[in-house]
Amino acid sequence: MKKLAKLLMIVTFALGTFAGYGAKTEAATITKPIGSTFLKSALYGDTFKVQDSTGKTIFAKITQAVTLKTYTSNKNFSYATVSFIDYDLVGTKWVKYAKTVTGYFFTPVKDGITYSEFTNVKKGMTYNQVVSTTGETMHLDSTYRDQYSDSKDYSWEKSTSTMTLDVFITFDFNKLTYKSFYLDEY
Repeated sequence: MKKLAKLLMIVTFALGTFAGYGAKTEAATITKPIGSTFLKSALYGDTFKVQDSTGKTIFAKITQAVTLKTYTSNKNFSYATVSFIDYDLVGTKWVKYAKTVTGYFFTPVKDGITYSEFTNVKKGMTYNQVVSTTGETMHLDSTYRDQYSDSKDYSWEKSTSTMTLDVFITFDFNKLTYKSFYLDEY
């Protein structure tokens, strides 16, 4: 009986392995998990805001994961129909409502740092926020640390036969303090 069970297990494993052989796979789709914030408009980038149960204004967070579609006129943005929770004042009570709207998400295409992306990088941002804004990780060039500073210098470069583009960014205590964009065309 043990031999029969072992044989069946081996046959089942083999069939499962070969069933996927030669199968076509779909390209990965971009999704946003529950709790992601979203934008009102891809053109302005204002984060969608709602009220919580105390009336405080907060960023709206999606209540279920969504699959994004690429925004046609700007590949760095995607959109989806999203559900979220908002509270509205009814009389003297804050009443909870489930709402639905088209939400836009910043999903940068990793094709380099554009000047537009560079201008959206602001002083005070963290390294992760800069990477989120530009879609590009950067090379750590140097670090300096003492009792007054915890400085890190990063750079990013792109070269082609007709141009060189350099971006330099400095963080102190993980907050952006300096940025530079240099383009040399020839």
